[in-house]
Amino acid sequence: MPTASSLIFRRFEERDAEQAARLFQQQWHDDLEPRLGRLVSEATVCNYLMDTDWGLVGEVDGRLMGAVLVSRGAQGAETRARWLERREALLSEVAPGTRFGVDVAALEAEEGEVARRYAEAGGVGSGAEIKLLIVSPDARGMGMGRRLVQAVADHVRDTGRTGFFLITDDACNVGFYDHLGLARQLEEPSRAEPGLNLYVYSKELG
Repeated sequence: MPTASSLIFRRFEERDAEQAARLFQQQWHDDLEPRLGRLVSEATVCNYLMDTDWGLVGEVDGRLMGAVLVSRGAQGAETRARWLERREALLSEVAPGTRFGVDVAALEAEEGEVARRYAEAGGVGSGAEIKLLIVSPDARGMGMGRRLVQAVADHVRDTGRTGFFLITDDACNVGFYDHLGLARQLEEPSRAEPGLNLYVYSKELG
């Protein structure tokens, strides 16, 4: 059984995308047929990576147990294009002509739209966005989520920004962000999934 003492943190690398997508599938797409769930999850992670310019993973014995991806708007055009190409290739396997946010991953696309609106309005912590924060159920009790968020705070502060924000929804444990001391800035109903609410949480750094 993994323990906190066996946990190590390192920078996110491209090779980590597949394991991050596997965690994403387990947590949010386990109701789909396995192959479809894998493709949609990988496409969604690629979508986040298109904007990610910093990331961190926590692992035990080479197994990825958690990850956080952050965007400060500094992603290079070449890297963004590479992830876009990968995302489109995955979608072509889902179904010919499938579009991200229309036929698949509509909620993730809507959350991206909310994030853009929030950043453009100059909301609290809008200088950096957590695109993805994911922790394996096997890592519960290890302080993984808290340590990943603290690492984001340290990184954002080191880059001269005054805070960060994230978009989440009722499918996640939103109370976790309250527990970490993040402030809820926005709540609105989802159009992509009626009955679900979207939230903006932020952290202002001193």
